[in-house]
Amino acid sequence: MPAQESLKTDLLTLDPKEFYMKHIVKSHNWYFSNYLQIPADELVDRMDFFKEIVSSNLDINFHSLQIVGSAKTGYSLSPKKVLHPFHDEIPGTPASDIDIAIVSQKLYEKYWNLLRHVKGIQYKRYYNNLTASIFRGYINDKDLAEIKGISREWDDLVRPINVELQDQLGFVHPITYRVYRSWDDLEDYQLGGIAKARKALEECKDV
Repeated sequence: MPAQESLKTDLLTLDPKEFYMKHIVKSHNWYFSNYLQIPADELVDRMDFFKEIVSSNLDINFHSLQIVGSAKTGYSLSPKKVLHPFHDEIPGTPASDIDIAIVSQKLYEKYWNLLRHVKGIQYKRYYNNLTASIFRGYINDKDLAEIKGISREWDDLVRPINVELQDQLGFVHPITYRVYRSWDDLEDYQLGGIAKARKALEECKDV
């Protein structure tokens, strides 16, 4: 069965927790095996090297990160573009992102404390996005990038990671980060997204 059809079948039939364990938590990674075409006997070493680069630069535990999203499965689980394939840049459409989930209470609290002391946030949309995400236990890098006084610090933190991933592992797509307070918060976010993706698929079947 083609990968997309197999993923669709699992999305429609598996419990969200079962889908999460099978396709997000387990070690298979579409970007490494299919896009970068790393040989099977080198995959574990290259994945470990990826974790080493990110964890050492962020000063977090080696196991405190996870690639999620379409780079992980090969297909989007966003309700608005469910099962759309991971893709390079095409006219009118930017390339897919490589989404990296960082699980670190220390890093989460650091940026939460910085955000608490921001005197003003220029656009209400960013304020609403941040408060909604913090309530659920995560912080998006795209929101941090819009906050004066924090964006440069965040950029200085992740820029060396992005350069190493490009130079050492051949990553060629935009890299985004989301910092989670705990693994439970990451799981809750993923389960919610999986449930929404399933609902979108079911509604498409009914049309």
